[in-house]
Amino acid sequence: MSEKTGEGRDPNRLIERVDALIRRQQEDSRRAVEEVPLLTEIVEHEADAAAAEALPGEKTLAADIERVLVVRLVPELNKQIAALRTELEKELRRSVREAVEHALAARKAKPDKN
Repeated sequence: MSEKTGEGRDPNRLIERVDALIRRQQEDSRRAVEEVPLLTEIVEHEADAAAAEALPGEKTLAADIERVLVVRLVPELNKQIAALRTELEKELRRSVREAVEHALAARKAKPDKN
């Protein structure tokens, strides 16, 4: 009734589903990173906008400060998000592993009467 894999173990659909979910999440994250504009695109766009508007004094300074801060903070933000994602993935894998171990232990403790 149960199929055996090439390794001689029963396939575990829960693990397969979790792995598929993690792969899909990784692909989504990669696509999101790829969709982030390049620094040169941001700088060129803001330089064109600043030249077109010719902001006076304080407004020009404020726009320059904002541009510099964004350029410096976005990479740091991306690093922090990646680190959080890695930690969440580890925690998910640990939780799933513990749940599967618990289910297997419960199954062994109360075997089905066939």
